[in-house]
Amino acid sequence: MAVWTVFEPEEAETRRSTQQWADGFVFVPERLSWSALLFAPLVLLRHRLWLALLGYAVLQAAVILAVSVLDLPDRALVLLLVGNSAVAVGLPGLRRSKLTAQGYEEAGCVVAPKLEAAEQRYFDARLGDVAAPRPFLPPMGGARAHAGARPAEAGVLGLFPEASR
Repeated sequence: MAVWTVFEPEEAETRRSTQQWADGFVFVPERLSWSALLFAPLVLLRHRLWLALLGYAVLQAAVILAVSVLDLPDRALVLLLVGNSAVAVGLPGLRRSKLTAQGYEEAGCVVAPKLEAAEQRYFDARLGDVAAPRPFLPPMGGARAHAGARPAEAGVLGLFPEASR
């Protein structure tokens, strides 16, 4: 299961239809970006993180320059993967920072395996199941599930007896 941070645009209240209102939300997965391990510059371009891309390019150029100036063996170029792993780990934070700078507000967090499930859970909780009512399902086990319940004794609040006993 992944944790998704939900961002809402400031002008969400001015949207006309529910579809337009819902389309303004952004869900950011809080996990390692596996694609950024190999294709960090492309991932930064995809999310339009221009300053991060500039920093990544400067870091990679500095590593290449250091390897050539210090006359290190070619296997030292493995250090270029440090930038990729930094992008892979830091991508959710970079996206959160960018969305906050663009005027989005953090609206909450959702735990779900996929984006569609995260959207469904968030909007169900946000709208209070108004959008799509679900059919009533009886509890599993039917009537036998509650057969073992005993009536509460007098003087017992919840599961804790009174202190005088």
